[in-house]
Order: sequence, then structure tokens, then C-alpha cells
Amino acid sequence: MRIVQGAAMLLLVAMVTACATTAVGAPREPQRVNAYGAAVKAFRDRADAYLAVHKKAAESVPQLKETDDPTKLTSREAALGEAIRQARAGAKAGDIFGADLAPHIRSVIKQDWAKRSVADRAGLSEDIPSGSVADVNATYPPALPLATFPASLLAALPPLPEQLEYRFVGRHLILRDVNANIVVDVLPNVLPGART
Repeated sequence: MRIVQGAAMLLLVAMVTACATTAVGAPREPQRVNAYGAAVKAFRDRADAYLAVHKKAAESVPQLKETDDPTKLTSREAALGEAIRQARAGAKAGDIFGADLAPHIRSVIKQDWAKRSVADRAGLSEDIPSGSVADVNATYPPALPLATFPASLLAALPPLPEQLEYRFVGRHLILRDVNANIVVDVLPNVLPGART
């Protein structure tokens, strides 16, 4: 009986030791990170950093009193755009979209385009203004229409703060600052089949 109890005790000690060794000494499996989620978070952080620049620039421009005068509205918009341009003079394409998110956005747009009918593609291509607004910090030309962005595609892309919007110009996807009417970032040649 003592031999059986002793053996049982040794077995119990061995099991406890094995469990303790595994819990303490075993290498832990690295936590898996959702690459897309991390890219979207980094994108939002870059967009928030831009909005901080926008806010500071807006504080440096005289405030506009309530008015219906389009000249005053356009003047304020232009002054805000210029203040933002000066604050981010070194900005270049890809600074906000980022190398981490750009492939995902390209993939989403490509998949959306592939799902559309030929007629839908033609209609979308017709609505999108042709031309090239490929320069970051450029004023979005007032002569170019602001075509409605496809709702299904908008739902598939990372959400934006209300001061920014996605727009297509030719084959390019841009981020546009709504209040300053400037191009915040450009992702070139993302829309297959669109006019350039």
C-alpha cells in the first residue's frame, strides 16, 4: 500500500512539475495581429494627425462670420488651404494612405469594380471627372465636378472623419479636405478602366 501511495505521490509531483515548467518555461506563441486592422488604425492615426494640422491652420485664418456671400466663403476656403499647404509643405503622395493600407484599398476597389456590370462600370466612368489631380496639397479644381462616390465602395473602405472624403479623379483615388478644398493625399491608378 505504501508503495502504491508513494508511486501516486511521485506521479502527482511529476505532473505538477511538468505543468509548472510548461506554464513558466515554455515559449509563448506570439499574439497574432490582424494586419488589415492594424493598417486601418495607422491610417486613422495619420488622418487624425492631419486634422490636427487642419485645426491649427484654421485657427490662424480669420474666422468667417455667418454669410451667404460666395466670395467671402471662397476667400476663407483659399486662405485655409494656403495655411494647410504651408504647414505641410513637405507632404507627398501616400503620407496618409500609407504603404500599409494602400494594397488593401487597391484590392477593395479592384474587387468592387469586378462585381459591377458593364453598364454600371460605364456609368461610373462617365460620372468620374477625367484629369489628374495627382498633387498633394493642390486645390481641387472648382471646374471639376464632385461626382457621387459609389455607396457600396464607400462602405467597404475605412471610414473617414467628416472633414475628409474619398473622391475619384480619373483613375486616382484622392482624400479631399472638405473645408479647405485641397487634396490631402493621392493613391494613383487605382480604378481600372476609368478615363484618365
